Amino acid sequence: MKRFFIFTAISLISLNVFAKTWENNAGVAFTVPFSKIGVDEKGADDITQRAFGASGFYLGVHESGFTVKTDLTAAVTTSKDVNIQDHKTNAGFLTNTSVGLGYSFRPNDKWLVSVTGMFGMDASFFGDREDDVVYDYDDVRGKRADYERTLGLITVNVGADIFARYKLGEHFGFFTNLSARYLLGGWSEDETRYTYNSGRRDRTDKKTDKSDLLGYFRIQPTIGVCWTF
Repeated sequence: MKRFFIFTAISLISLNVFAKTWENNAGVAFTVPFSKIGVDEKGADDITQRAFGASGFYLGVHESGFTVKTDLTAAVTTSKDVNIQDHKTNAGFLTNTSVGLGYSFRPNDKWLVSVTGMFGMDASFFGDREDDVVYDYDDVRGKRADYERTLGLITVNVGADIFARYKLGEHFGFFTNLSARYLLGGWSEDETRYTYNSGRRDRTDKKTDKSDLLGYFRIQPTIGVCWTF
């Protein structure tokens, strides 16, 4: 009987904890990621990227302060260290996503401040293409070919976010977030394709170079609007 009462008490306490409410926050924002990636290849330069784009997030806050967070960014990225396009500065597409856990506190009724540890992945893609170029390679001489080249950079990261929200009303507000990430490492793939007519059919010659990426950092400030429910 004693064990039954102990079990019942523990169960009621657990139910009381899990019955506490959650506050949900979701929003969209303007963001400007800045990153530096090392290339593990002799003679290769580090890759610095400056980007601008949009970010979305979800932040769930338990009454106890326990916090979960996830976010996703899509942006245009630029780099002077990538030589895919025939320009001094190459442009591409960047995306990153993260998930994490942390703690939130409320200085007053309008403000919410959260600190979360985060883990995620970054991906950048650069490309170039040109139709009807002269292609001379091995046994192929003087062919006209369609040229396409793509570079992909994938890294995994760990770090922290500092988030602050200010409510203007019951549901609507503004927020700012600062992400700091250490890039643990990753890999890159540089692929070149030439597609041409070999007489009876189209043929594609492909060359792929792969490299390991070293960890440096990404800093990403964000500001936007938030909906609390």
